[in-house]
Amino acid sequence: MIKKRVLFVITEDWALISHRLHLVEAAIEAGYEVALATRVNKYRKTLENKGIRIFEWKLSRGSLNPIKELIAIISLVKILSIFKPDIIHAVAQKPVIYSGLARKIYKKASLVGALGGVGFVFTSKSLKAKLLKPILKTLLKLALIGKKTRLILQNKDNVCTIKNINIIDKKYIRLVKGAGVEIQKFLPSKIPLKTTIVILPARLLKDKGIKEFVEVAGNIKAQNIKARFVLVGDIDLDNPESIKKIEIDKWVASGVIEHWGRCDNIEKVYKMSSIVCLPSYNEGLPKVLLEAGSSSRPIVAFDVPGCREVVTNKVNGFLIQFKNEHALERALVKLINNKELCEEMGKNGRKIVEKNFASEIINIQTFNIWNELA
Repeated sequence: MIKKRVLFVITEDWALISHRLHLVEAAIEAGYEVALATRVNKYRKTLENKGIRIFEWKLSRGSLNPIKELIAIISLVKILSIFKPDIIHAVAQKPVIYSGLARKIYKKASLVGALGGVGFVFTSKSLKAKLLKPILKTLLKLALIGKKTRLILQNKDNVCTIKNINIIDKKYIRLVKGAGVEIQKFLPSKIPLKTTIVILPARLLKDKGIKEFVEVAGNIKAQNIKARFVLVGDIDLDNPESIKKIEIDKWVASGVIEHWGRCDNIEKVYKMSSIVCLPSYNEGLPKVLLEAGSSSRPIVAFDVPGCREVVTNKVNGFLIQFKNEHALERALVKLINNKELCEEMGKNGRKIVEKNFASEIINIQTFNIWNELA
């Protein structure tokens, strides 16, 4: 029996490790031959040892250089001609667009595009975003043409947005709520009894609510409430919304927050924490909130697309009116002062994740989409 071939196209190898490794492993177990086109950082051996064929794909997420972008598309065409996939599973805007364009030359593969959100260009009000929006819309529409195409979106708000933008035939849009979480890895644990640790696990971007988190942390500490506030994540220089290192160093030096950087053993970080806070402006469906829920941690987040898919207000956390820092502060103080409430919300969160977001559930939904195109 000839194995079906799936090529994942993702900007960074760590993104596959953090979000979709369980999907790849399940695909291999189901009999698929799997390859990955990506910018290789440090996980080549780890991925190859799992039976994944690696193709170096040099792509800069933040680049707008037309020559570099054309080279990236040509190199992707070469990868397609070598691996000869039946299905391309591309994640995020650039990989989706470039896979769709490369498929104009290599026409034998079906395309599954997965967008974690509608992206900076469609959400930002900056001049740069306004200039890029019509160009991006045209490229997405061109990339997603055809019956052998499906577009995965992670929340109902994004589905409505994409339908209004009209970049793909509506009947080819599929809703899959997030990348899933390995509930056997992110296990529930007791809330630590010592000093409360409030973490914000995310790339250090303005639209992740980093500045709001720091502001609220300062206000809470000024009330002599004992708690530690920790940023868990790296600066993302390829993203125009990235926080500058000088700002982070200033906050750390003032004692308002701690910065632990990117942690590969993130499940241990959840065990150390008491509360997970993500005051993000807009999301697809944040993996960190699934990990928090699976780890039985209460969540505080803004009531925005993606976050409201995971958090039920006053059940497994608090949903706060967008950019209402006073309400954000009150919710965090309430949890800091009430370990029993943290435990109760954490248990509820675990149940919600087990029922709706376990990796096995998401993998099956993804395989069903692949099968549509077989």
